Amino acid sequence: MRRIMAVCDGNIRYAERLADYANERGKIPFRAVAFSSAERLREYAAKHSVEILLAGETVPAEELEGIQARQIIYLGEEKRADAARLPSVYKYQNSDRLLREVMACYDGEDWGESVPIAGRGRLIGIYSPVGRCGKTAFALTLAQVWKETEKTLLVSLEDCSGFGEMAGESYGECLSDLLYRYCHGGGCWEKLGAFVYSWGNVDYIPPARYPEDLEGISAMEMAGFLEDMAAESGYGVIVVDLGQMGRQAAEILEACDAVYMPVLEDWVSQAKVREFEAYLAGSGRDGVAERLEKLKLPSGNRPSAGENYPEQLLWGELGDFTRRLVRGGREREEE
Repeated sequence: MRRIMAVCDGNIRYAERLADYANERGKIPFRAVAFSSAERLREYAAKHSVEILLAGETVPAEELEGIQARQIIYLGEEKRADAARLPSVYKYQNSDRLLREVMACYDGEDWGESVPIAGRGRLIGIYSPVGRCGKTAFALTLAQVWKETEKTLLVSLEDCSGFGEMAGESYGECLSDLLYRYCHGGGCWEKLGAFVYSWGNVDYIPPARYPEDLEGISAMEMAGFLEDMAAESGYGVIVVDLGQMGRQAAEILEACDAVYMPVLEDWVSQAKVREFEAYLAGSGRDGVAERLEKLKLPSGNRPSAGENYPEQLLWGELGDFTRRLVRGGREREEE
């Protein structure tokens, strides 16, 4: 059973909208429940275990006394937090950003409890030794298509992804910080919501801040990181764009349940593909070769830049191609 995040605010419409958004977006390991009064919350908390209580500043502190909650985080009316009521997040901001700040404040990692997760998610790797083959656009589209039926996350291992500029975002924590927590034994998965951003219909972790952050972790460690994410994060599908990882990609691809390789038909591109396939055979990675599916992506005009770039991909020629691909994969699994 998922843990409870209670939202108690004098404005019940605000509390309900925030709770609905948290439940629909599915980025946090809690079920959100809205309350219009501390009295109703007290009745509920007497029968249910409340992990986080998001309390509006207009709710008198004395009314919250005696309510059992692991942690109280206040919904501040001003951008500057009230030092007497910490931790606090600004109430009137983008809901995605508010929930990330809530997860950043969440101190559940210190209790030594794991978030209950039902089953391991699928890891889908996207890699190609060929450049300029549409890999990034395909990764964005594939994550959106899978999200139509599964809770899906996109992880990019590109060293210079351009995501910040393309999505119009300025990031706080990113993949670099999540990898640091993972490698140094800090809590990762229960606070994953603090790292997840949305761009159109894509949920993603901002790529590494510097290329050196990816160079500092071995392929074996990265494979373990992704496998643990699939097992513990609660996402049904994790799409991994391996970027320009070269032959190190093979070890990471071994952890994937499916591997897509966009290719081009020119002589140079085909030579690169054959060399990578020879490397897989020579290094004994037959499992990767068996799961690898080469793709020639549609060559039609790609959409222009802008906030709705992911949606244009999803409803364009590439989106149609990707839906057929995913549908065909599901049909093969069911046979």
